[in-house]
Amino acid sequence: MEAILIILISSTGAGFIGAMMGVGGGIVVVPVLAVVLDVPIRLAIGASMIGVVATSSAAAAVYVRQGLSNIRLGILLSQATVLGALGGVLFGRIAGGRAITAVFAGVLVFAAWAMLRRHRDKPVPPGAGGRLEDRLNLSGRYLDGSAGREVRYGVMRLAIGAPAMITAGLVSGMLGVGGGIFQVPIMDVVMSMPIKAATATSNFMMGITAAAGAVAFFAMGEIEPLIAAPVTVGVFLGATLGSHVMPRTADSRLRFLFVGMLLFMAVMMAWRAVMGDA
Repeated sequence: MEAILIILISSTGAGFIGAMMGVGGGIVVVPVLAVVLDVPIRLAIGASMIGVVATSSAAAAVYVRQGLSNIRLGILLSQATVLGALGGVLFGRIAGGRAITAVFAGVLVFAAWAMLRRHRDKPVPPGAGGRLEDRLNLSGRYLDGSAGREVRYGVMRLAIGAPAMITAGLVSGMLGVGGGIFQVPIMDVVMSMPIKAATATSNFMMGITAAAGAVAFFAMGEIEPLIAAPVTVGVFLGATLGSHVMPRTADSRLRFLFVGMLLFMAVMMAWRAVMGDA
């Protein structure tokens, strides 16, 4: 009973963070299950996959309604992330728990570094991308709840961003984190999208990517209902709340919260890889 309560509380926090930052909540759920409750890493990842689908379901509906999600871009990029997710599930099974945990820590540090690099950049104007981006009509706009103004933005370097999303899918399938820790930096840094649009679009994409990975984990018998059920309930509640808070949060604050969370989780998982049995 105590373990279920820990899962519910941590998953609610994970859903809140995941919805606000477009990372699915797996970067909280997996460390808590693996480090605090000593759940085998593969079962922790499988439960996180189910939770990511719940996070996306709760948050994406709000973000799409508010115009924050770039649906056209999200559908396009999801094709690459799904392909990567299926490969990540297979690679993670071969690699072993300790290797997965070490990779997790390294990915979190990379994501933090990438987000800090762009902390003063402004969105590019609509039409600033190349001919491909203009032909696909990938520019977007949304009402910034924290600034009280409409933000119009363009999308750049699709030819680099789309293939890079395969890596985001690999991370999702291997680590059970929804791919958002790569998706958001790719859209933010490589494709020059505003942080809120990148976060909302990542939430939209995560459900598609994580669903593909969850099916694979289920087929391999690596989803434990007693773990996955409270994770799903918690992240859904947290994501519902987070999706209403994020639009009212200043971009700079959102970015630094994101970076701090990634670094904290990187330390936790690095310690697990070096000192414990993953």
